[in-house]
Amino acid sequence: MPTATRNPAERPARSSAPTAAPRPRRVGVALSPAMSLSSLLLAVEPLRSVNRFFQRPAYEIVFVGPSADPVASGIGIAVTPAATFGDGAIFDLALAVSAYDQPEPYRRALARWLRRQARAGATLCGVDYGAVFLAEAGLLDGRRATTHWEVRKSVAARFPRVAFRDEIFVIDGPRLTCGGHLACHDLFLTLVEREHGAAVARFVEADLIAGRARPAETRQGDPLTTGPLIPNAHLRRAVAIMEANVETPLPLPALAAQVGISPRQLQTLSRRHLGETVSARYLSIRLSAARYLLMYADMPVTEVALATGFGSASSFSRSFRTRLRTSPRAYKRGFAVTLARPWFFPPG
Repeated sequence: MPTATRNPAERPARSSAPTAAPRPRRVGVALSPAMSLSSLLLAVEPLRSVNRFFQRPAYEIVFVGPSADPVASGIGIAVTPAATFGDGAIFDLALAVSAYDQPEPYRRALARWLRRQARAGATLCGVDYGAVFLAEAGLLDGRRATTHWEVRKSVAARFPRVAFRDEIFVIDGPRLTCGGHLACHDLFLTLVEREHGAAVARFVEADLIAGRARPAETRQGDPLTTGPLIPNAHLRRAVAIMEANVETPLPLPALAAQVGISPRQLQTLSRRHLGETVSARYLSIRLSAARYLLMYADMPVTEVALATGFGSASSFSRSFRTRLRTSPRAYKRGFAVTLARPWFFPPG
């Protein structure tokens, strides 16, 4: 049977024009006064490295500010925005890199910008306190999120519709959040591998002379409460229960019963592995929680005392002064004025 042949005139013409490169993804980075410059760079550097891999702009990074004026970072180096919140530009990824305690006009302008990006279908990312501003704008309702460990505990109660977690970063659909600093590196390396595959991710790691991204479920550290890894499972469980029961502290027998051992065994484990009694560790955990509330929650000292299991403001003040060598009111006032974060002194 003869083979049919197509009339050459019917063959589609083969274009000699080169294939157009994909449109670069536009990334808008919202700048804030006193922001962490390390967080900013660790977020955008992996994207710049992807551009190097493809030898074309796979990402277009645009710094956006409340005005056209340079924005000073926390270490004094200023970043000049190429766009402003009011310009109307829409991005594929809108990234808020923010420090704590921004003035109200900035917060309102940022919230409008973020909501506009969300309505246009952009993926939103909150870095450090930027995650809190996403929550304030109602853009994390019904989702999981994280922020820097220093503020996570105090802001979680403010936003009951947001499931704040202690992971280094959280990806929940089109909402990305991370604790800032090195967690930005982990988050954006993970995004690179998801978007472009393992080969590109390995190139980026080599280009940045960096290791693999830590898994998202890696917990953030907290030097005020966690300390070194507790080797005993019973004691780890007891510490977790204490951290979850700050407002109404459990007596030793009830705590031991939940762990499944005797009070004497629990006390022995605490002295052996923590070098202190159970009650001393519990007090440290409660004072640590009080410290966060004094810094980041809009609560009077009396309410902070009740929220951390103290029967009165006077007993709270005595314990706080013994540990920090200052009063709760002075601590709160000092942070409000200078953002100072004094660490715990060892018990005297």
